[in-house]
Amino acid sequence: MRMVAMALLWSASAASGAAPAPLKPGEYACYGSGGRIMIGLGFKLLGGGRYTDLDGKNPGTVAVSGGNVRFKGGHLDGQVGRELNAKGGFRIGAQASCEPF
Repeated sequence: MRMVAMALLWSASAASGAAPAPLKPGEYACYGSGGRIMIGLGFKLLGGGRYTDLDGKNPGTVAVSGGNVRFKGGHLDGQVGRELNAKGGFRIGAQASCEPF
């Protein structure tokens, strides 16, 4: 029983991992299954909680809360990224992931 409790404690601490990195200004690419780039999901993070599409024509805001990345306005309006990692990447949608490039 003690071994089970220790294993559960270890897995809970390992699952939390390192604290997520804040998103850094720059361009982000998003990839689907098989590592294929997802046209239309990429974005530029401008800083100050602002982002645009890669053409700079559809502005919106982005907010990070815990491991979630929430987009409001712009071409990603209503999307929520999850599992923000220490490198600034996150999962979005059913099978896509985004990361800085």
